[in-house]
Amino acid sequence: MKNHITLFIFTLSALLTSTASANLNILACEPEWEALAKEIGGNKITVHSATTAQQDPHHIEARPSLIAKARRADMLLCTGAELELGWLPLLIKKSGNSRIQPGKPGHFMATSHVQLLNKHAKVTRSMGDVHASGNPHIQTCLLYTSPSPRDRQKS
Repeated sequence: MKNHITLFIFTLSALLTSTASANLNILACEPEWEALAKEIGGNKITVHSATTAQQDPHHIEARPSLIAKARRADMLLCTGAELELGWLPLLIKKSGNSRIQPGKPGHFMATSHVQLLNKHAKVTRSMGDVHASGNPHIQTCLLYTSPSPRDRQKS
C-alpha cells in the first residue's frame, strides 16, 4: 500500500509540474480517491468524484455531465480491477480525452499497484458478486502494523 501511495504521489506531482500555473483537473471514480487527491493536491487541483458514498460504484451510468468532466480531466484516479467495468470504459471512450486513456500518465488505476487478494481462476454466477481478478475494494483494507513496544509488554 505504501508503494501504491508513493506512486500516486509521484504521478500527481509529475502532472502538477507539467500543467504550470493552471490547476490540475482530476476525475476520481470514488469519493475515497477524491479525498486522497484533495489531501495531496490541496489548492493546486480541482477534483470531482464520479460517484457518491451512497452509490454502488459497480453500477454507475456514463451520463453526459460525467462524460463532460472526463473530457476536461488531466487525470483519472480510479480503483480498477473491474470495479468500474460497467461504466468506466464507455466513459473514457466517449470523453475522447487522450490524457486519460489506458497507458497514459493521466490514467491511474490504484489496484494496478497493489497485490490483490481473493483471485479466482473461474467465476460463475452462482458465486454472487465476485471479481475474477481479485478483490478491488482496496480502500477498505486495513494495513498490518507491528505492535508498539507498550502493546508487546501487555502480552
